[in-house]
Amino acid sequence: MKLAIYNLLILILIPVFALRIFFKSLTDSDYSKHFVNRLGYSLSNLRQKNKKIIWFHAVSLGEVMGSQSLINKLAEHFDIVITTTTPTGLRRAREIFPEIVINYAPWDFVLFINRFLNFYKPDAILIFETEIWPSMISRAFHKNIPLYLVNGRLSHKSYQAYSISSWLLKDILKKITYSFVQTRKHKERFLKLGIEENCIEVVGSVKFDISNINTNPIEIAPFILGASTHPGEEEIMLNAYKRLQVKKDIKLFLCPRHTERAGDIAKQAAIMGFGVKLYSDLDSEDYDVCIIDSTGFLPSFYASALMSFVGGSLVPRGGHNLIEPAVLGSPIIIGPHTFNFEDIVQQFLNDNACIKVISEDELLASMELFIGDLEAAKQYAHRAKDVVERNKGSTEVQASYIIRQLGEKN
Repeated sequence: MKLAIYNLLILILIPVFALRIFFKSLTDSDYSKHFVNRLGYSLSNLRQKNKKIIWFHAVSLGEVMGSQSLINKLAEHFDIVITTTTPTGLRRAREIFPEIVINYAPWDFVLFINRFLNFYKPDAILIFETEIWPSMISRAFHKNIPLYLVNGRLSHKSYQAYSISSWLLKDILKKITYSFVQTRKHKERFLKLGIEENCIEVVGSVKFDISNINTNPIEIAPFILGASTHPGEEEIMLNAYKRLQVKKDIKLFLCPRHTERAGDIAKQAAIMGFGVKLYSDLDSEDYDVCIIDSTGFLPSFYASALMSFVGGSLVPRGGHNLIEPAVLGSPIIIGPHTFNFEDIVQQFLNDNACIKVISEDELLASMELFIGDLEAAKQYAHRAKDVVERNKGSTEVQASYIIRQLGEKN
């Protein structure tokens, strides 16, 4: 009865979901492309290799990036179908995994989920990090398809949100075959929601297992990088940059989390009096601020920047992954809102491996520190790499367990 009520609510909300997709497609047309994937139609065929099939759900760009090591390991043994829910996630997944089938995930309505499961007939389902979809989990359980939560995390904010639906989730979570979570704190929250003690294990984060990042040299003037920024953060960075007393020939590069915002940010910077260029139009050094309006270049910018501010953290978006800039040797600055990576961030802070700022003044002071004291910048970057090295190994633990449970042949 509880699941029937849930599915009725989803059915009622489908027009709202569709309208949201329409409005989002006005700024990113890829939202409306392959729309019927969300209803379980027009799915891409697998290239049959006589292997077992895993449905791997990585909801958006951050999850796609973070799951690379795990997907690559599993792809050695199984055929993978990746689903995501956002165009940025879909585009990046297709760039990273050109040989893997990638679709938008079906909305969590029983008929759409059934259509997807009947089309691919997966031998297992892997949910990456936090996505808990009752219809997906219930249908998998009904069809005897093992479902694993991998690299699981549950921030305090997410825990509070899920607690509101505890009337439904307590029974649903018991249907998850096994859960791998990042920290003891995450485990405690999942246990409170209803996951069984004998079906959950703390194994750290696969995001630390990042390796072989492709970068190309960025042969431009020295620059400060604002990475994966959100509305409100660009203005703070622009104001701090304007106040720099040691500017010399240092540029500011801003890489918004959603590249469709690049034009608006460029206008904002121009109004503030800066010489502005879009990266796609960069043909000289006659500018102060450059807006990165293309995807796929961020690792190269991390590897080349004097320092990197990792966005989503000066505004309450929960922050973004700071492991990639750490691996690539960039001194790191973050804001106070990092609840999506609370335990990872705390390790960096404990080791003095990044600087946390809460205001424009503190951001300015950090910029001036890293520009004025190159040895300090070098030490911050070195300590950040050490944090990553100490935490490697979670991919092997999770992948090995799933490989053992499924076996490799049908």
